[in-house]
Formats: sequence, C-alpha cells, structure tokens
Amino acid sequence: MAKLPHAKDWRNRNIDDWNTLTFTEYLKDEHKRIFGIDYAPMRSWRIEQGMIGDLIGTKTKERTVSNALVKEFIDEAFATYTPNTNYPGTSFGFSYSYRRNILQRLQAGEMKQEQRKVSEDNADSLEDLADWF
Repeated sequence: MAKLPHAKDWRNRNIDDWNTLTFTEYLKDEHKRIFGIDYAPMRSWRIEQGMIGDLIGTKTKERTVSNALVKEFIDEAFATYTPNTNYPGTSFGFSYSYRRNILQRLQAGEMKQEQRKVSEDNADSLEDLADWF
C-alpha cells in the first residue's frame, strides 16, 4: 500500500483522504489566494477543526457528509463572500455558522443526483429483466 502524502499536502492527497488538518491547510491557502490576506479562524483553530470533524468524521465521530461536499461548501462560501473594510476575509466557522444554507443546498443537490442515479439504475434493471423474458 502506497504511503499517503503528508496531511498538510492537500494538493497531492486524494480528496477522500483529507482530514481536518488537510482542510485547515486548504482553507489557509485558498483564503490567501482569493482574498490576498492570511486566514484567521473564527474563535480558534480547535473550534473550526471541531466543526470540520463534525462533518467529515473523526476517530470518535461519524461522518455526516463527504469530503468533496465540504470542499465544495468552502469553495462556494469563499467565492460568494463579499469582503468589506471591517471583514476583508471570511472563515469556515463564519460560513458554517451563518451561511449553512449553502451546505444545505449542496446536500439537496447531491441527494437529487443520487436519486436520479438510483432511478436510472432501476430503469436499466427493468430493461434487463424485460429482455430476459
């Protein structure tokens, strides 16, 4: 089994292998790229990593959403944030606390996609069954 790149190396890790540290590095890098300033967590790193852990799961917590969905949430929250003089950047903590509608919309879209796939699979199964008869 190949050794995974370091947890901080989000560019070279498969999204399914990201953990809270990987997401933290991603947040810092993307914030700097998009807003041109250093990332500042809401309250503390520990609180934000706890929020991320609540979503992607940890050794003691069950996963509630996919890593890809969390990344998509971060990307959209950053892309749609409008900086101002008082708040020139944003954070995961702010987005998760006050812009969770983005995550809900993404989850609903993912659910629709999964339902569509199940419907297509069922239709294919019925066609196979009809061909058998």
